[in-house]
Amino acid sequence: MKKLISGLVLFFLLGSAIHVNAQQTKTQYYYYPSSNVYYNPQTEEYYYQDTTTTKWTTVKTLPANVTANDNDKQIVYYTGTDPWKNNTADQRKYKVKRGGKKIKEKH
Repeated sequence: MKKLISGLVLFFLLGSAIHVNAQQTKTQYYYYPSSNVYYNPQTEEYYYQDTTTTKWTTVKTLPANVTANDNDKQIVYYTGTDPWKNNTADQRKYKVKRGGKKIKEKH
C-alpha cells in the first residue's frame, strides 16, 4: 500500500512539473526593428503598434503603410502571447539608425 501511495504521489509530482514546464516554453517570434513589428510564424500573425491609437494590434496581413522586410528580421523569444511587452528592451537591443540600418547592441 505504501508503494502504491508513493507511486501515485510521484506520478502527480512529475505531472505537475511537466505542466509547469509546458507553460514556460518560449515561443520564437520575428522582430522587424525598422518597422517595430513582431511576427509569430506558428500562428502566422503580425503584431504592430497602431499609430492612431498607440495600441498593439494583431493581424494576419499588415496594412499597406507597415512593412516587414526579411533583411531586417531578428529572432526573439518570448514566454506568452504578447511579445510586444518586451518592446522597450527589443528596441534598445536592435537599435535602428536613420536610413533604416540596424545596429545590434553589443553584449
